[in-house]
Amino acid sequence: MQAPRGRNVCLIGFICYAFPRPPIHVMKTIKPLSAALERQISWEQILSSVEDGVITLDRSGKVSFFNEAAEMLTDLAASRAMSLSFLRIFRKETWLVELIKKSFPPTQESARGEGDLVSRWGKKVPVGVTVSPLLEPDGSCLGSILLVRNLTHHKELEEDLKRADRLAMVGTLAAGLAHEIRNPLGGIKGAAQLLRRSLDPDSSLLEYTNIMNREVDRVNLLIEQLLDLSRPAKLEIVPINIHQVLEEVLSLELKTEAGPTVYVKKRFDPSLPLIRGDRNRLTQVFLNLVKNGHQAMNGSGTLTITTRLETDRHVRGQGAGRSRFIWVEIADHGIGIKDEDLLHIFSPFFTTKNSGTGLGLAVCYWIIKEHGGIIRVESVEGKGSTFKVSLVVAD
Repeated sequence: MQAPRGRNVCLIGFICYAFPRPPIHVMKTIKPLSAALERQISWEQILSSVEDGVITLDRSGKVSFFNEAAEMLTDLAASRAMSLSFLRIFRKETWLVELIKKSFPPTQESARGEGDLVSRWGKKVPVGVTVSPLLEPDGSCLGSILLVRNLTHHKELEEDLKRADRLAMVGTLAAGLAHEIRNPLGGIKGAAQLLRRSLDPDSSLLEYTNIMNREVDRVNLLIEQLLDLSRPAKLEIVPINIHQVLEEVLSLELKTEAGPTVYVKKRFDPSLPLIRGDRNRLTQVFLNLVKNGHQAMNGSGTLTITTRLETDRHVRGQGAGRSRFIWVEIADHGIGIKDEDLLHIFSPFFTTKNSGTGLGLAVCYWIIKEHGGIIRVESVEGKGSTFKVSLVVAD
């Protein structure tokens, strides 16, 4: 079956994007190969299988093709997108509208750019877009083609590298200052204890000595947390049932933080395999995340904990087979996190709490990184947050 002319042009545009300068012997065989492929598979099937979003526009700027990847990126069904103008679909993305306009007369130029796609629910997805004009042999405009690539993973890796550098810098600074700070702290605490012994049991000054001791202990704890970011990891890695760790965390947290109006919904996958981890360190991570969830809801709401096996992500280590991963997701319906704060949420000393040190999530990030996993957060201000932790499955 002969494919429509416009659809052939779409594929040619895509091939030119992917292979801007094909070898001469390839050029000589494109035509017969294309004819053979047309008898077996349609151009729509080919473009629908591409991982990047592919969108074509006709002369008037209306959508004529919208593949599945484009549906996922825009959160818009192809059936709704067809025949809509790009001005309507991308009305929130002015940067993208300007790129598309360049591909139409009078300029008819290719353009590239990066920015965020905003779904109707307010979710932002970082993307890279290449826009090219679709032309007749005589140079007249047939429309435009957009190739949209999800940059979420790329941006996350960039931020991971920056965060790792910041943690290393803070750890080095902490190691250098720890000795100098602890010496005077020891003197202050010793003086407070001597002062306490010299006071009468009913003296009002006793409370001040208690405050001094508590604050010295708090600074010492802060130094220990900082040193955690500089010391080589000392993990006791063993096969662990992650559900047992989570049950222990919930038992500890419910006794201390959760009020009568806080509910915990567990969505555990009973077939989940054992993971590789240090039980005490992972308990520290999840206790921190559960505690943050409770505090974000101000003692009222539902905390949902989900476990699942990752089916798409595999990593091959040097000289080893591929590793599988599980995910633990902790979702609350609290106040959420501002967009401008999300990039800094795992950075040392960054906190949105009045009494926080800003080291809790930084230490969590360090522990999960040392386990070979990753930790991510998704949040909508006023609606809640979801922290996601991946861990390696035991061999």
